[in-house]
Amino acid sequence: MGLLIITKLATTLKKARGYRNLSRIRHLRLGVCLVALSVFALLILDFVPGGNLNDAKYLNATISYLVLGVVFYLANYLIGSQSLEYFRLPRVHVRTVLALVVASPFMIQAIKFSDNVYSTPEIVIRGVIFLLAIGFGEEMVCRGLFFGVIRKFGQKKAIFVSSLLFGLMHLNHFVASDWDSWLAYWRVVETFSFGLLACALMIATRSIWVVVIFHAICDWRVVFDKPSPTTDVGAIWNPSLWEGITSPLFALFLQGGYALLILRINRASLPNWFYRLALKWKLVDPMMHSFASSVTSTKPNFL
Repeated sequence: MGLLIITKLATTLKKARGYRNLSRIRHLRLGVCLVALSVFALLILDFVPGGNLNDAKYLNATISYLVLGVVFYLANYLIGSQSLEYFRLPRVHVRTVLALVVASPFMIQAIKFSDNVYSTPEIVIRGVIFLLAIGFGEEMVCRGLFFGVIRKFGQKKAIFVSSLLFGLMHLNHFVASDWDSWLAYWRVVETFSFGLLACALMIATRSIWVVVIFHAICDWRVVFDKPSPTTDVGAIWNPSLWEGITSPLFALFLQGGYALLILRINRASLPNWFYRLALKWKLVDPMMHSFASSVTSTKPNFL
C-alpha cells in the first residue's frame, strides 16, 4: 500500500515537472515571437514605402506608420486578440471622464511646452496626420497585439510586458554611430513609463482609439518643435553613474503614478452622494422611484 502511494506521488511529481517545463517552453516561444514581431514592426518603419515617393514633408513617414497600423490591426483580428474588446468607441461613463482628466496634463504639457512652430496650413495638416499615424501604428502593435496576446496571463503582466516591449522598440533611434548608452536607457525608461499610462487609459476608457489620439497629442513636439541645433562633441552629456541611473526615474514615478491612479479610478465604486447628485442633474436613469433612499442597494447605469 505504501509502495503504491509512493509510486503515485512520484508519477504526479513527474507530471507536474513536465507541465512546468512545457509551460516554460511555451513562455519562451511566446517571448521569441513577440521579439520577432517587434523586429518586423521596425522593419516596416525602415523599409516601407521603400524610397521617396516625392519630396512632400511627412508623407513617407506617414505611409510607414499607416502600413504598420493596418498590418497589426488585421493581425489582432486574425489571431482573435483579447485587445479586440477595446477596438470600439469609449464607454460613456464618469470613469472615462475622470481618466481623461487625470491624463490631460500630459497632453497640455506637450502642446504648451512645444515651440509650436507653424509654417503653412498644408504643413500643419500633414503634421497632424503624421502624428495620428504614429499613434495608430504604435498603438496597434503595443496596446493592441502585444497587450492582447499577454493578457491571458493576467492584466498586470500584459501592462508590464507590452510597455517594456514598447520601450525597447525605441532603441531603433540609437544605432551605429548614434548609439549613446545613457540616452538609450533614458529613452527606454521614458517610453516604458508612457506605455504604463497608455495601458491604464485604454483600460479605463474601454477604447484603444482614445489612446491613439492621446499618443498623437503627446508626440506634439515631434512635428511642432524647432529642430534642435547640432550638438558639439564637447557638449555631449556625460553624467555620473548615479545621475545617469536616476535621471529618467522621475518620468517613471510620475507616469506610473498617474497610471495607478487611473486604474484605481477604473476599479473604484463611486460614493452614494455622487449618485444622488447625478440623479438631481438628470445624468442617470433612476432604477427605482425612491432612488435617494435606496442607493446603497441599487446604483443606476450612466447614460
